[in-house]
Amino acid sequence: MLAVAVPLAATVGCFAITLFTDRTLLMWYGPTSSAASVSAGNLYWAVACIPVTTMGFITPLVALAMGDRRNRGATFGRVWSLLWQCVWLTIASVPLFALIGWFSPQLFEAFGHEPDLATNESQYFRTLLLVAPASMLEAGLTAFFVGRRVTTPILRSNIASAILNVGLDFWLIFGGLGIPALGVFGAALATALSMWFKVAVFAFLLVRLKSFGRHRLAVWRPNRKLIAEIVVPGSALGLQQLVRSSLFSFVLLIIGSASVTGLAATSAALSLYQLLSIPAIGLATAVTVVVGQGFASGGTNLAKKVMRQASVIGVVVAIAIAAVMLAFPGPLLQILLGGLDPIERSEIEPLAIILLRYAAVYCLVDVASLLLGAAAKGIGQTFILLTATAIPGVIAVGWGWWYSPSDELAVTHWWSVLIVWATLQATTIVFGIRREMSQA
Repeated sequence: MLAVAVPLAATVGCFAITLFTDRTLLMWYGPTSSAASVSAGNLYWAVACIPVTTMGFITPLVALAMGDRRNRGATFGRVWSLLWQCVWLTIASVPLFALIGWFSPQLFEAFGHEPDLATNESQYFRTLLLVAPASMLEAGLTAFFVGRRVTTPILRSNIASAILNVGLDFWLIFGGLGIPALGVFGAALATALSMWFKVAVFAFLLVRLKSFGRHRLAVWRPNRKLIAEIVVPGSALGLQQLVRSSLFSFVLLIIGSASVTGLAATSAALSLYQLLSIPAIGLATAVTVVVGQGFASGGTNLAKKVMRQASVIGVVVAIAIAAVMLAFPGPLLQILLGGLDPIERSEIEPLAIILLRYAAVYCLVDVASLLLGAAAKGIGQTFILLTATAIPGVIAVGWGWWYSPSDELAVTHWWSVLIVWATLQATTIVFGIRREMSQA
């Protein structure tokens, strides 16, 4: 499990570095730009999560197929057909993304955000929509490698993409070589270019494989049965992400309405947590793959053994992340806020330190939810995740809205809501997995 998790954690780290670089440089460019990247970025994911996460379900399907070793020729034919369905589903989604981008500016204005903040949010969101088709393709194409526990090509491609993005960020955000400073638009454009570069690399690696040539003519056509195998359980994961991202975006938009400084401090705390949680995300992907292959080859007993081992590792990882945020808030925030002038920093840093304490508590329950959800996905029980996200999420956010203060306490109030939500989610997933395992 660790052999799969470590390179995948490094891979996730490349994406986290990309996101962290965007937000750090935008914080240096201006706190309003960084705040816009958080709210608009979360709204983007709320829009893109269903199609992107649906394509991500190809990974456990590949893992389950590779766990059955009885007929290797048929197995590879099925795997390649799954990848082709990803291509067709991505093409079908492009008109929807274009339509959403066309109507997006009115959304941020509807929440009453300040004009400068709303303009930055709209620019960032519309440009990020160019990333959505690439993210769908990446989720499907990487499944071929992840599902077979071949992680080196993924790591190398992500390193190259992250390096490209960092260079483009500096160039496009601040300008240079005849390009004016583009701010949030430049950050989103850099992300789009680096993501499409990564897709091109994966496509190049895949078409060079011998098995691609053997199966290309037989499996390239759309297959309604395979599309249903991807879309039905995968859309449950997508809906789960939609509910989570929509509620999360709602929380961030409410924070932004209460205080631009509060949203900037939230951006700093979330960025640091996302950067530090890289090992947990890589471990979660490994849990999905290893649980899926173990379930296909050894049934529930082997799957339970993997889950127990993942739980032990997850506890260690979560405690380590929380300890770092509690012990070193100043040095961590220096990375993000070091480029600000003293007045702006003095406004944001005290609140950001407080929010890092909330983030440390949030980390413990969020990592638990992440790993438990990865195990459920590995055995194909995606509707557990949808239930565990939607019901506790609506309860927590509804409670938060009912009792929400309108003063400066609103920021910490909504962070408390996030902690309650993650706790209820982890508890619900535990009961769901136990129920499914006892019936298997």
